[in-house]
Amino acid sequence: MRKQLEQVRDFHKRIGATIAESPQLLLHDRDLAREMAGEVRGLIGSIEARAGSDDILAKRTQMALEELAEWIEAHVAEDLTAAADAWADRGYLLFGDAVATGLPVEDVFDEVHRSNMTKSAAIPSTGKAAKSTGYSPPAIALVPTAGHR
Repeated sequence: MRKQLEQVRDFHKRIGATIAESPQLLLHDRDLAREMAGEVRGLIGSIEARAGSDDILAKRTQMALEELAEWIEAHVAEDLTAAADAWADRGYLLFGDAVATGLPVEDVFDEVHRSNMTKSAAIPSTGKAAKSTGYSPPAIALVPTAGHR
């Protein structure tokens, strides 16, 4: 995981995104964060009300949204320990998605990193990196399997 963390750090440097040298919460508007957490929790309830018990995607989405809400709420509470726990749970869920789908995590991550490094500076309004003229999309070729409806 250290290799991937360094890849993300290199990408952040490339696009001018935030890099912290010690643990800290993200800069945020507390009122907006409180509203975002409420909206995420509302979405969780909406999915739960409509999803069937055999809908694995819906279940995993609910779990991911739950941890995202906890991440945001930790920022509202200015609780770095709770934010760290929510971050780890979010990562654990992402790895669980890879396990549940059989994705070749390192190969896919490396290819997305290669592609990301062809992007330019972050767009101020979104924080996302811009696709410049030298952009090269990720070349991910996977064989799809049954399991969808």
